[in-house]
Amino acid sequence: MQTDATSSLGGDFMLAVYLDGQGRVPGYRSGLGFGLSGAMLMELALGGFIYTVDGYIVAVHDAQPHDRALGQVLVRIRSSRKLRTTSQWVRALSVGAHKRLSAGLIAEGVLVRTPRRWPLPAGWARRYDVLHSERRAAVVRSLGGAAHSSERLIALAALASACWAASGGREWSESEAMLRSMSPACAQILTAVAACVWLAVLSSWT
Repeated sequence: MQTDATSSLGGDFMLAVYLDGQGRVPGYRSGLGFGLSGAMLMELALGGFIYTVDGYIVAVHDAQPHDRALGQVLVRIRSSRKLRTTSQWVRALSVGAHKRLSAGLIAEGVLVRTPRRWPLPAGWARRYDVLHSERRAAVVRSLGGAAHSSERLIALAALASACWAASGGREWSESEAMLRSMSPACAQILTAVAACVWLAVLSSWT
Protein backbone atom coordinates (compact mmCIF):
# COMPACT_ATOMS: atom_id res chain seq x y z
CA MET A 1 0.00 0.00 0.00
CA GLN A 2 1.34 3.40 -0.93
CA THR A 3 1.61 6.17 1.62
CA ASP A 4 -0.23 9.42 1.12
CA ALA A 5 1.49 11.34 -1.67
CA THR A 6 0.99 14.57 0.27
CA SER A 7 2.68 13.29 3.43
CA SER A 8 6.25 14.30 4.13
CA LEU A 9 9.15 11.89 4.23
CA GLY A 10 10.12 13.24 7.65
CA GLY A 11 6.57 12.85 8.94
CA ASP A 12 6.37 9.29 7.68
CA PHE A 13 9.73 8.46 9.27
CA MET A 14 8.54 9.89 12.56
CA LEU A 15 5.33 7.83 12.50
CA ALA A 16 6.86 4.54 11.39
CA VAL A 17 10.34 4.55 12.95
CA TYR A 18 10.87 7.35 15.47
CA LEU A 19 7.69 6.63 17.44
CA ASP A 20 6.70 3.18 18.60
CA GLY A 21 3.24 1.68 18.11
CA GLN A 22 1.90 3.54 21.16
CA GLY A 23 3.22 6.93 20.08
CA ARG A 24 6.15 6.87 22.48
CA VAL A 25 9.83 7.68 21.96
CA PRO A 26 12.03 5.25 23.89
CA GLY A 27 15.11 6.83 25.43
CA TYR A 28 17.45 4.53 23.48
CA ARG A 29 16.10 5.99 20.24
CA SER A 30 17.61 9.40 20.86
CA GLY A 31 20.00 8.82 17.95
CA LEU A 32 17.05 8.58 15.60
CA GLY A 33 16.83 12.36 15.59
CA PHE A 34 19.49 12.01 12.89
CA GLY A 35 16.99 9.96 10.92
CA LEU A 36 14.49 12.80 11.13
CA SER A 37 17.00 15.35 9.84
CA GLY A 38 18.16 12.91 7.18
CA ALA A 39 14.58 12.39 6.00
CA MET A 40 14.08 16.14 5.55
CA LEU A 41 17.35 16.46 3.65
CA MET A 42 16.48 13.50 1.45
CA GLU A 43 13.10 14.97 0.60
CA LEU A 44 14.77 18.23 -0.40
CA ALA A 45 17.22 16.26 -2.55
CA LEU A 46 14.43 14.24 -4.20
CA GLY A 47 12.58 17.48 -4.92
CA GLY A 48 15.62 19.05 -6.56
CA PHE A 49 16.00 21.73 -3.88
CA ILE A 50 19.49 20.64 -2.82
CA TYR A 51 22.35 18.64 -4.31
CA THR A 52 25.83 17.60 -3.23
CA VAL A 53 29.25 18.64 -4.52
CA ASP A 54 32.31 16.85 -3.14
CA GLY A 55 30.37 15.84 -0.05
CA TYR A 56 28.97 19.33 0.62
CA ILE A 57 25.28 20.23 0.43
CA VAL A 58 24.40 23.04 -1.96
CA ALA A 59 20.95 24.67 -2.10
CA VAL A 60 19.10 25.65 -5.28
CA HIS A 61 17.95 29.26 -5.03
CA ASP A 62 15.06 29.45 -7.49
CA ALA A 63 12.52 27.13 -5.85
CA GLN A 64 10.68 26.71 -2.57
CA PRO A 65 8.97 23.57 -1.19
CA HIS A 66 5.32 23.77 -0.14
CA ASP A 67 5.97 21.99 3.16
CA ARG A 68 6.64 24.51 5.92
CA ALA A 69 9.21 22.43 7.79
CA LEU A 70 11.15 21.75 4.60
CA GLY A 71 11.00 25.42 3.73
CA GLN A 72 12.54 26.32 7.08
CA VAL A 73 15.33 23.81 6.56
CA LEU A 74 16.02 25.10 3.05
CA VAL A 75 16.17 28.70 4.28
CA ARG A 76 18.68 27.66 6.91
CA ILE A 77 20.87 25.92 4.34
CA ARG A 78 20.71 28.89 1.97
CA SER A 79 21.54 31.38 4.70
CA SER A 80 24.57 29.44 5.96
CA ARG A 81 27.73 31.50 5.56
CA LYS A 82 29.77 28.48 4.59
CA LEU A 83 29.20 25.15 2.90
CA ARG A 84 28.65 22.22 5.23
CA THR A 85 29.08 18.53 4.61
CA THR A 86 26.13 16.14 4.66
CA SER A 87 27.19 14.88 8.11
CA GLN A 88 27.39 18.42 9.46
CA TRP A 89 23.88 19.21 8.24
CA VAL A 90 22.48 15.90 9.53
CA ARG A 91 23.84 16.74 12.99
CA ALA A 92 22.86 20.41 12.92
CA LEU A 93 19.30 19.82 11.74
CA SER A 94 18.70 16.97 14.18
CA VAL A 95 18.44 19.61 16.90
CA GLY A 96 14.80 20.63 16.84
CA ALA A 97 13.82 18.14 14.11
CA HIS A 98 11.43 16.30 16.42
CA LYS A 99 9.72 19.53 17.47
CA ARG A 100 9.47 20.80 13.89
CA LEU A 101 8.01 17.59 12.46
CA SER A 102 5.69 16.83 15.37
CA ALA A 103 4.24 20.34 15.07
CA GLY A 104 3.38 19.62 11.45
CA LEU A 105 1.75 16.29 12.26
CA ILE A 106 -0.22 17.88 15.10
CA ALA A 107 -1.40 20.64 12.75
CA GLU A 108 -2.50 17.97 10.25
CA GLY A 109 -4.50 16.21 12.96
CA VAL A 110 -2.35 13.08 12.77
CA LEU A 111 -0.84 13.38 16.26
CA VAL A 112 -1.96 14.92 19.52
CA ARG A 113 0.40 15.46 22.42
CA THR A 114 -0.56 13.44 25.50
CA PRO A 115 -0.57 15.45 28.76
CA ARG A 116 2.64 14.87 30.69
CA ARG A 117 2.31 12.49 33.59
CA TRP A 118 4.81 12.43 36.43
CA PRO A 119 6.87 10.47 36.98
CA LEU A 120 7.67 9.38 33.41
CA PRO A 121 8.28 5.65 32.96
CA ALA A 122 11.99 4.83 33.10
CA GLY A 123 13.65 4.99 29.68
CA TRP A 124 10.74 6.73 27.96
CA ALA A 125 10.07 10.31 26.99
CA ARG A 126 7.52 12.22 24.92
CA ARG A 127 4.14 10.67 24.34
CA TYR A 128 1.61 11.22 21.57
CA ASP A 129 -1.68 9.70 20.58
CA VAL A 130 -1.72 8.71 16.90
CA LEU A 131 -5.15 9.84 15.71
CA HIS A 132 -4.75 8.33 12.23
CA SER A 133 -3.39 4.89 13.02
CA GLU A 134 -4.24 3.75 9.49
CA ARG A 135 -1.69 6.20 8.11
CA ARG A 136 1.03 4.82 10.37
CA ALA A 137 0.03 1.28 9.43
CA ALA A 138 0.24 2.17 5.73
CA VAL A 139 3.73 3.61 6.16
CA VAL A 140 4.91 0.56 8.11
CA ARG A 141 3.52 -1.78 5.44
CA SER A 142 5.16 0.23 2.68
CA LEU A 143 8.59 -0.34 4.23
CA GLY A 144 8.37 -4.04 3.47
CA GLY A 145 7.82 -3.58 -0.25
CA ALA A 146 9.94 -0.54 -0.95
CA ALA A 147 12.79 -2.26 -2.78
CA HIS A 148 10.99 -2.07 -6.12
CA SER A 149 8.91 1.02 -5.45
CA SER A 150 9.30 4.78 -5.82
CA GLU A 151 12.45 6.72 -4.95
CA ARG A 152 10.63 8.19 -1.99
CA LEU A 153 9.70 4.84 -0.46
CA ILE A 154 13.18 3.48 -1.17
CA ALA A 155 14.61 6.46 0.70
CA LEU A 156 12.26 5.90 3.65
CA ALA A 157 13.03 2.19 3.85
CA ALA A 158 16.77 2.76 3.53
CA LEU A 159 16.71 5.33 6.34
CA ALA A 160 14.75 2.96 8.56
CA SER A 161 17.13 0.08 7.80
CA ALA A 162 20.23 2.17 8.51
CA CYS A 163 18.86 3.56 11.77
CA TRP A 164 17.56 0.24 13.06
CA ALA A 165 20.91 -1.42 12.38
CA ALA A 166 22.97 1.35 13.96
CA SER A 167 20.70 1.87 16.98
CA GLY A 168 20.76 -1.87 17.56
CA GLY A 169 24.53 -1.84 17.85
CA ARG A 170 25.23 -3.35 14.44
CA GLU A 171 27.28 -1.69 11.75
CA TRP A 172 25.30 -0.82 8.66
CA SER A 173 26.88 -1.82 5.35
CA GLU A 174 27.20 0.83 2.67
CA SER A 175 26.83 -1.94 0.09
CA GLU A 176 23.11 -2.24 0.80
CA ALA A 177 21.17 -2.76 -2.44
CA MET A 178 18.92 0.21 -1.74
CA LEU A 179 21.92 2.50 -1.33
CA ARG A 180 23.18 1.60 -4.79
CA SER A 181 19.82 2.47 -6.34
CA MET A 182 19.70 5.98 -4.86
CA SER A 183 20.89 9.28 -6.27
CA PRO A 184 24.38 10.43 -5.17
CA ALA A 185 22.92 13.12 -2.89
CA CYS A 186 20.50 10.74 -1.16
CA ALA A 187 23.19 8.08 -0.84
CA GLN A 188 25.55 10.53 0.85
CA ILE A 189 22.81 11.72 3.21
CA LEU A 190 21.91 8.12 4.07
CA THR A 191 25.52 7.21 4.79
CA ALA A 192 25.88 10.31 6.99
CA VAL A 193 22.75 9.40 8.97
CA ALA A 194 23.98 5.85 9.60
CA ALA A 195 27.37 7.16 10.76
CA CYS A 196 25.81 9.73 13.10
CA VAL A 197 23.46 7.20 14.69
CA TRP A 198 26.30 4.72 15.10
CA LEU A 199 28.50 7.34 16.80
CA ALA A 200 25.62 8.28 19.10
CA VAL A 201 25.26 4.65 20.14
CA LEU A 202 29.00 4.32 20.75
CA SER A 203 29.04 7.45 22.91
CA SER A 204 26.14 6.11 24.98
CA TRP A 205 28.19 3.02 25.80
CA THR A 206 31.14 4.99 27.16
